[in-house]
Amino acid sequence: MTEEPTSTGAVVVAVTDRPEGAAALAWALDRARTLGVGVQAVPLTSDAPSSPVHVSAEVRRTVEEGARRAGVTARLHAPDPDVAEQLIRLSGAGADVVVLPVRKRSATMKYLMGSIAQRVIGEAECPVVTVRS
Repeated sequence: MTEEPTSTGAVVVAVTDRPEGAAALAWALDRARTLGVGVQAVPLTSDAPSSPVHVSAEVRRTVEEGARRAGVTARLHAPDPDVAEQLIRLSGAGADVVVLPVRKRSATMKYLMGSIAQRVIGEAECPVVTVRS
């Protein structure tokens, strides 16, 4: 039996306090454990333009506890107003994969609000996996 080679990169994951965020984090932690790498978590904010940019205590706790249980290291990045650009930058810094939580939205809402997932999928320098709950 041959083992998958250990990577020198990381698994980058966008995290939220929604069910799809938990599913994406779980997938990312499992993949990081398999690859023998750490996780770089980037908090996503609400779609509302006026929402504050911060990391909730719940998201911080979920990332820390999940990484501990998975036996991997995790870094929770400070939120950036342009999350898509932040994820794209991390993808170009040696990431093995970017993991994005996704949820169903109407075409109108995607047009009005833009789509972080669409932008990251189109511009990331590594594979992108989307996860929904």
